[in-house]
This record gives sequence, structure tokens and C-alpha cells, in this order.
Amino acid sequence: MTQKDLLESVLQEIKHIKTHMPNGELKQMQKDLSELKEDMSDMKFTLLNPDDGVIVNTNKNTEHRVTLQSNQKDFDTQMSKIKELEDWKSGVTRALWIIFGSLVAIVGRMLMMHQGLE
Repeated sequence: MTQKDLLESVLQEIKHIKTHMPNGELKQMQKDLSELKEDMSDMKFTLLNPDDGVIVNTNKNTEHRVTLQSNQKDFDTQMSKIKELEDWKSGVTRALWIIFGSLVAIVGRMLMMHQGLE
């Protein structure tokens, strides 16, 4: 069945409906079709709105994701540098605690020697 045949079939059905249907039902169908048209218009606006439509937001999301992926190497480099700094800081902190403990022990030993307790 071609598209032309299909359209002719639909046209014949519409003519049949017009001739055999009471006016009240036709008016209700017109109202329903009008509401459907409004709903479709709202959906179209929601999808195609140039400010915050679904398509625009999807494109923004894709663009953001591509930007993040292109910066992934730099991000990984920075994260490895941060890890190295954290390791260095941990080592320095450990060394400072050892030095502080040694100094406390030396000062305590010196005080004990000064007081002649030994």
C-alpha cells in the first residue's frame, strides 16, 4: 500500500465520520485534537527551546564531558603530584616527631644531669 493509497483511505474514513457522526461528537473530537495539538506544541517547545530545551542541555552535557575527557591527562598528572606531596608531608611529619622526641629526651637528660640525679 503506497502512501497515496493510505492518505486516500484516511480521507474516505474522515468523510464517512463527518456524514455519520452527530455534531456533538465532532465537536468533542475537534476539542480533543486541539488539546493534542497544544500538548504537542508544549512538547516541541520543551525539546527545542534554545535556552534550556532537552536537546540544548544534552549538547551542553556532551560538550562538558568531552572537555573533561580532554583534560583527563592533566588531571591525572596533578593527582599524582598531590599524592607525592602527601607522601612527602607524611615523611616530614614523621621525621619532625622523631626530632621533637629526641630533643625532649636530650633536654630531659640534661636537666637530670644538671640536678645531679645521675
